Amino acid sequence: MFIEVEPNPNTGIRFNMVYRDVTKAREVFCIKYRVGMEDQPVQVTGWDAESNAPCPAYACRVEESGDGLALLIYGGSGGIRMKPLEDESLWDAMSSTQWGESHLVYPVDSFIVYKDEI
Repeated sequence: MFIEVEPNPNTGIRFNMVYRDVTKAREVFCIKYRVGMEDQPVQVTGWDAESNAPCPAYACRVEESGDGLALLIYGGSGGIRMKPLEDESLWDAMSSTQWGESHLVYPVDSFIVYKDEI
């Protein structure tokens, strides 16, 4: 699997990496993410750099460079976008209550809620 993120309003980061996926990708709804000094549940969406709009975010297990298995969370060409779980506002790259990342790599036993579970 090849992940490529171009700099965009969601994240100014350029990122590209090849991962060896070992499970099928599933669409993500929520993860725990470090906000300040604690892990909090946050909503996750993918971000499309071309349309500057949300798209699905996915997670799958990958082999992590000799460290064993990891959970890769990724979105569109603009990365992923997150907001507090209780935030019902529309996804917006200019929102001060939302933030973007190119992708995340978590331990396989991390808290995650998939869309097919809700």
